[in-house]
Amino acid sequence: MHMKRIVEIILLGLAATTLAFAQAPAKEGKSDAATDVKAVTQLENDWSTAIVQKDTAFIDRTEAPEFLFSGPDGSLSSKADGIAELTSGAYQCASAKIDDLKVLVFGHTAVAFGLETEKSTYKGKDTSGQYRFTDTFVKRKGVWVAVASHSTKVEKH
Repeated sequence: MHMKRIVEIILLGLAATTLAFAQAPAKEGKSDAATDVKAVTQLENDWSTAIVQKDTAFIDRTEAPEFLFSGPDGSLSSKADGIAELTSGAYQCASAKIDDLKVLVFGHTAVAFGLETEKSTYKGKDTSGQYRFTDTFVKRKGVWVAVASHSTKVEKH
């Protein structure tokens, strides 16, 4: 009976400790959701501007090393692929405007949904139009970086 009581006390202590840690705010990287939404919103707009301006340094900082892009045609490309297409001129974006942006934050992960209207060409073909996109970001050492992006062209009916 005495041993059973000791085990109950230990288990109760472990449960209380686990509950306390679960409810305590994270000290490292502690953030406010509204601040994070604002930061990711700004990052989305700056990222779009960087593509138009061919600012590969900004793109390199914004996209994580393992970044992957799933394009409207079903292709999958890496960060290096995207930068190469931009610098070579294979992808040219004369203008881009983001609308209807919604950002959801889940701790150190954020998902952005938006509508981009762009004037662009890809390998000489006009690709201008509206694209619905989903971008996924993670916060690393206090900085938001993009890890994945998907884009689908909005077809006019």
